[in-house]
Amino acid sequence: MFKYIFGFIIVLAIILVAITVGANNDQVITFNYMFAQSDFKLSTLVAILFGFGFILGWLVTGIFYLKLKLKNMALTRQVKRLNQQINEMTTSLNKAA
Repeated sequence: MFKYIFGFIIVLAIILVAITVGANNDQVITFNYMFAQSDFKLSTLVAILFGFGFILGWLVTGIFYLKLKLKNMALTRQVKRLNQQINEMTTSLNKAA
């Protein structure tokens, strides 16, 4: 529970800082991208790029987290299977002795 509250507070602080920095920049700039160019307020451009980076970061983190979670599940199944084999072998040795 604590980590969710802490994470929410950090995200909220980052967003507030980005809004504060962006709100003070009313200058219009020309942004050139691959195929065209557009005129944006600097504050709008900062907000768009911040949001894009934030979403991209969460996607990359989520992919790695999912990959680790799947690996952990596979290894847990393997450990359970090996423990079951050990128990069966121990039981058969005890019966034979």
